[in-house]
Amino acid sequence: MLSKLAFRNVKRSAKDYVIYLITVTLAFSFIFAFNLMGNSKEILNLCDVMNNFALVMYFVNAFIIVVVCFLINYTVKFMFSKRSKEFGTYMLLGIKKKKITKMFTFENIILGFFSLLISIPIGYIFSLFMSFIVTRMFELDSIVKITFNLNSVLLLLLYFALIYLFVLFLARHRIKKVKIHDLLYLEKQNEEKRFKKNKVRNVAFIVSLIVGVVAMFLFDKQFKGMGTEPSFGIIFLCIILIIISIYGVAITLSDFILKIVLKNKKIKYSKDNLFIARTFSSKVKTMSFTLGTLTVLITFTLIALNLSSLFKGMFDYQLELASPYDISIKEIDKNNISEYINFIQSDYTIEESFSYHGYKETNRYISNSLGEYSGWRDYDQVIKLSDYNKLLELRGDKKVSLADDEYLINTVKELGDKIANEDSIKTLTLSNGVKLKQKEVLTTGYTYSWGVGYGFIIVVPDNAITGLEEGATNLIVNTKEKTTETFGKKLTAFISPDICNETEDGYTMCYSSGNLTVRGQEEATNNGFITIISFVCFYIAFIFIAVVGTILAIQSLSDSTKYQYRYRVLSKLGVRDEMLNKTIFKQLFVFFIFPVFYPLIISFVTLTSLNKVFNIALTTNTVYLIYYFINLIVFILIYSIYFIATYYGFKRNIERN
Repeated sequence: MLSKLAFRNVKRSAKDYVIYLITVTLAFSFIFAFNLMGNSKEILNLCDVMNNFALVMYFVNAFIIVVVCFLINYTVKFMFSKRSKEFGTYMLLGIKKKKITKMFTFENIILGFFSLLISIPIGYIFSLFMSFIVTRMFELDSIVKITFNLNSVLLLLLYFALIYLFVLFLARHRIKKVKIHDLLYLEKQNEEKRFKKNKVRNVAFIVSLIVGVVAMFLFDKQFKGMGTEPSFGIIFLCIILIIISIYGVAITLSDFILKIVLKNKKIKYSKDNLFIARTFSSKVKTMSFTLGTLTVLITFTLIALNLSSLFKGMFDYQLELASPYDISIKEIDKNNISEYINFIQSDYTIEESFSYHGYKETNRYISNSLGEYSGWRDYDQVIKLSDYNKLLELRGDKKVSLADDEYLINTVKELGDKIANEDSIKTLTLSNGVKLKQKEVLTTGYTYSWGVGYGFIIVVPDNAITGLEEGATNLIVNTKEKTTETFGKKLTAFISPDICNETEDGYTMCYSSGNLTVRGQEEATNNGFITIISFVCFYIAFIFIAVVGTILAIQSLSDSTKYQYRYRVLSKLGVRDEMLNKTIFKQLFVFFIFPVFYPLIISFVTLTSLNKVFNIALTTNTVYLIYYFINLIVFILIYSIYFIATYYGFKRNIERN
């Protein structure tokens, strides 16, 4: 009989908790999809960096398991409280608690296995979509095929077993401790109100805000830009303080909102404000700790999305800084140029090649003005204007001009202000006796391909280099075909065979060579890092949003029966259905938006602080604002899906009852 009852309850629970089932299914689907990618040789062999993808996924999945475990445990606990009167009735009829426990456990296992079975094909489809994204990121000609493998299925089963063993253990322990009286009245119980006295609440609210402000101030002070290292101990302390602040604000803020509404008669008696404020306040007061947890998850979601954008922007900038040309070979013997050209031509069609000399400025005026930020060379790098313009032309940039008595400095962004504000180099005398005045300091377009160990170059008129000591010869090559990581290793082994060796399985390993950059090799490395970071951040963000949306939806939909009487009264008082729907919308909107406000502030402050470090490796100092709003839109789109589903489900339940 109990087995039939269990199946009947599963059907009923599935109808009541569709959003929960969808979220758990999607969570297991994403876990399975990332397992497939982490165990795919095709994905891991895209570049050397991607070999770390599987290891990263194991660590991230461990974290995700904890979050999914929290979601399932919360839902199981919530389902138990909603059906407590039913279980109490069973006990009154003489059914032993052990049998009720088995029935409830069996129900949840059925629901869990249902989600698990569906998640496998859905997860495989997700993995194919992810492989398409990876293909686009690596700019491959064909989509990377991800094969279905047993290891990924076994890992998913292991994660499922760990989650449900823990959750069901807690559920069984909870049922064993409960009494018949508690079961009959458990549905009416909520989280206790944390602060019963207004003064205590006011103090807690103010202290929570102060703690949050202090934490964000200390966090911001840890990031001062180039040359400073943050204290990770203080950063960790700031994170703890921010979490404490979030819980404090979530627990106390609703009372303040209600107090404002009740004191202002215009707001209080305008339309349905009083009704919404009362229902919102009563709900928040009785689940304040849960809302605090959801607010923390939203905060981490927005920070994860912002970090993903910052790292992508940084890697894109670094790619142009390190390798704007297809192939750059620095400090070579000019007698070997034809040999290198022939080697490259054996694999690629050369569109254009250009070799040039740097010149040594032994007085080191620029390096001396930079102090600790100067390069490690014993001379400054000088390039004549015609060579500099040719280098710009190869990149598709506009040429520059100089008068016979002018010079310019091209440098990295982080040194631009320091050089521009240095009065001692507004004019300089070269070691050949030529006097020049500074025309400008450029921070756009500088690349490490123009020299190693400088961080800047001095551009002078062609006639000004007469008498300067000739420096190293550099070779720039642009190819018609796209270069690859494999060719980068091959060229490194040809130019510097002493830094390469072959492993037992025939794989060539080369140490990094500062004198050679191949754009395809740099792109592969960058794409590998971007793929790992972006996938991890979006993975975490989606799971967190899903958890928050699911818990808010379950809470709201379960209350639809309780609010049925209130809305029926409003209807009898003459409120039209259209107005009732607007009231439902406002009620749910306030409930959903409440845990979002504080995370918006915290995530913006943290992003602004992190930008102090990242801005030297981003295209502009304000591009982080674009990242913030784009990520906010992504968050709102996903979050809105849960809100809309909850709204229509709530309205349907009200109309049905």
